[in-house]
Amino acid sequence: MSWYVFYTSWGWAAVLGENRTVKRSVLPILNLPNLREYIEQTGLDARFVVLPDYSLPVINKFCAYYEGAVINDWDVELSMDGLPPFSRKVLAFVHTIPYGKTLTYAEVARSLGKPGAARAVGQALKRNPLPLIIPCHRVVASNGPGGFTSPGGIATKLEMLQWERKNPKNY
Repeated sequence: MSWYVFYTSWGWAAVLGENRTVKRSVLPILNLPNLREYIEQTGLDARFVVLPDYSLPVINKFCAYYEGAVINDWDVELSMDGLPPFSRKVLAFVHTIPYGKTLTYAEVARSLGKPGAARAVGQALKRNPLPLIIPCHRVVASNGPGGFTSPGGIATKLEMLQWERKNPKNY
């Protein structure tokens, strides 16, 4: 597997994958050296992608999202090796949350048959290796936005939710 680094209208992003299998993603950040440092820590190869690159549809979809497109089907295989079973269940469920919709941590827990596991849902989402593709930004606390560990933190989460509310014509 290799990292693919590319530029979106929101900044530099990266996807770790091979063919249709995606293992990790990094949301856009403006500081390319910080992204390179993160990638170098993984010890995996990286290459810059000039867009559009039709051999990598997930990257084109990633960029299209930040141009206002609604992506309802990423058409990828998610690699969640090494994650605990409950985390995999949470991430698989969150992967199905449609564009423009939000659920609370408690609603996700109830949907998984674990009504008292809202905090465990939050912990699973905290370790989401595939932000945007698995839209953890669409899961919020019952009294506010909740947490977000991707670049930019809660401000990025709120910006993404607002972005989706501003583009309802697409879905």
